[in-house]
Order: sequence, then structure tokens, then C-alpha cells
Amino acid sequence: PRQSFVMVKGAARLLPAEEPPPAEPPPAEPLPAEPPCQAPGKQEQHLHLMMQLLCPQDAIRLAVRLESARPRRVRYLLVVRPEEAGAEAETALLGVDFAHEGATHCTLGMVLPLWSDTQVFLDGDG
Repeated sequence: PRQSFVMVKGAARLLPAEEPPPAEPPPAEPLPAEPPCQAPGKQEQHLHLMMQLLCPQDAIRLAVRLESARPRRVRYLLVVRPEEAGAEAETALLGVDFAHEGATHCTLGMVLPLWSDTQVFLDGDG
């Protein structure tokens, strides 16, 4: 199945299949070039590699790029759940690591199922 995402400064959000992507107004003036670590092509490549880690029935609902303590490592926090209706109870947080910006594979570093009584606190500057 085809999945559409909206990407904004290190975060991506899955768009529902029936909802078309929002139209973006043309910028009034040229935007400054983004640094290579934030290049849209790399972020899209990372999303595709992360989707390969999942079961076919699962979908990434939200992906956020995190700051890493190691300078070259790239880390993401994903919110994942099955695409079927009523599967909200099966939501999980996944931590995904890339060894460096141009890595062609990623590893799963954390799996945290979210239950109805789960409280998640993220601490830090990022």
C-alpha cells in the first residue's frame, strides 16, 4: 500500500489514504539551502528504510528525528500501529538508529507498547 507523509523540519506525519496532501503555497522568496543532514531526500530514504522494519499490516503514524549524543548517529522515534480500524490499542513507540546520515540500513533500538494507562515522559533539550 502507498503511504503519504508530510515532512517538516525533522518530523514526518502519515496522511490518511482518503485525505489528499495539503497544498503548499509558493514561497514569497527563495528559502536558504538546508544543511546536508536535513536534506529532504535523505529523510525520505530514512522513512522507506524504517518502513521495511515493520510488518506489512503496520504503519508509521509519526516519525520524529531526535538529537543524538553521538555526532554521526541518526535517531528517530516512531509511533506505529496497524492500519486496520480499531487498532489504536496496539500502538507502540519504536526507537530506530542509523549509523550515519547515508546509511543503507537501520536498527531497532527500542520497542515500547502503549497501553491505555501508559504515561510516557521524554526528558532532554530536544
